[in-house]
Amino acid sequence: MKKIALLLALVLMLTPVLVACGGSEDDTKKEAPSVAEEAVDTGFSLNKLPELDYGKKEFGMFIDKGGAHYLIAEEETGDLVNDAVFQRNLAIEEKFNLDFNLVEAEVNQPCAEIRNFIMADDKTFHVFVNVQHNAMPGMVLDGYFVDWNELEHLDYTQPYWNSRVAKDINFGGKVYTMSGDLNLTTYNSTNCIFFNQNLFDDLGIDYPYQDVYDYTWTIDKFIEIVKQGYADLDGNTEVNHDADRFGFSGWGAEMSTAIYIGMGGKTVVNDENNMPALSINNEKTVKIFDKIIEVFDKKNAFINTTSNYSLDKNMRNEGRILMDDGFINMLGINRDSDFRFGVVPYPMLDEEQGEYHSRAANIAHLCYIPTTNTELNETGIILEGMSIESYNNVRPVYYDVTLSLKEAPDDETLDMVDMILASSSYIYEGFGIGSIVNAVANSQTNTFASWYAANDIVFKKTLEKMIEFYGA
Repeated sequence: MKKIALLLALVLMLTPVLVACGGSEDDTKKEAPSVAEEAVDTGFSLNKLPELDYGKKEFGMFIDKGGAHYLIAEEETGDLVNDAVFQRNLAIEEKFNLDFNLVEAEVNQPCAEIRNFIMADDKTFHVFVNVQHNAMPGMVLDGYFVDWNELEHLDYTQPYWNSRVAKDINFGGKVYTMSGDLNLTTYNSTNCIFFNQNLFDDLGIDYPYQDVYDYTWTIDKFIEIVKQGYADLDGNTEVNHDADRFGFSGWGAEMSTAIYIGMGGKTVVNDENNMPALSINNEKTVKIFDKIIEVFDKKNAFINTTSNYSLDKNMRNEGRILMDDGFINMLGINRDSDFRFGVVPYPMLDEEQGEYHSRAANIAHLCYIPTTNTELNETGIILEGMSIESYNNVRPVYYDVTLSLKEAPDDETLDMVDMILASSSYIYEGFGIGSIVNAVANSQTNTFASWYAANDIVFKKTLEKMIEFYGA
């Protein structure tokens, strides 16, 4: 089994771009990347950045309550991740002669506070860190934030930044929000599918690893497995999520968008002129929804649309789910389970898709630079430095500790994590895709066309505003 204590060689494979298409017929099994037994020189160093003496001034970041763990560390505590963050921050303070003013918001998604800071021309904070959904897309269109292309010494195409953010939810060649290694919640919140290896063994089902390697892991193969999972465990001949076993389950608030994205579903994309364009009302989307109906036949899968997230947790802990939706940071939690779990990316619509799309949830925290920031040159250097230090010294600890990959049971788990995070994809929020997925799955009727017709005017007005803003 590969050694994970020095996992950075594997991490280097995780550039934030999509995984390339599958190999040739002779390349039937992709080999996992080897991991060196000694420290790895990443080639990225703070010494390559321009000299900066910040004069012991404060560099301020205002951080959503749920996104502070990988940014704020007041002291070393013995927690390996906390201590890596603390050392990263200390290195940046010493390198650039600054003091961090890292403030955690008192509430989750503090959009109103962020808006108030900017409207009051309050220059306390150079960067705001918040989720992508809620009011943030609207605040971008209202002109509250700076285009990252104005940061001369920051290169968001480097592997310590997640360049998928620039492609998926920024338009017109402009970048108003970005994420990367400086805040690893962007990894935590990547959707994946966990499967119960014990149940697979009991039912004589092959683990889907080889299909993932071969890029034949499609929704049809997924459905074949899902259909084998249902069992009327209480014998009452009625479907009962409190007692029966299911082939697949997930909390609708997260899973619905994940399965849509996995099959290549979009909302807004960059068109041939690099401008925002709607990409919802098409034949592919209709086919995606037809497949969603197949997945969530009531005797195949259970979609939890209640506010009780623990329903899925209970089913998983009781061994009543063959496969279930989760986030990548649940690897460590599942490692302590009574069952052996494997992990795979969400399936493609068909083999022609040729690449996996693993949803980076809208709760993944992104960075926004306010128009009140008058130190863009310094901000670019500092954020670039934080990201380099995170890439070199925080991300390997995160892999080892948070994801428990040091205890990974097999090479396939390491490969799957690699492929899932490398295929991490974002979707522009605000078009209600999750709600219509839930509705179609529960009703077992493809009402997509009528739903889109009812929202057509609103969607087009939103698009017009986006085109006007990004085309300015």
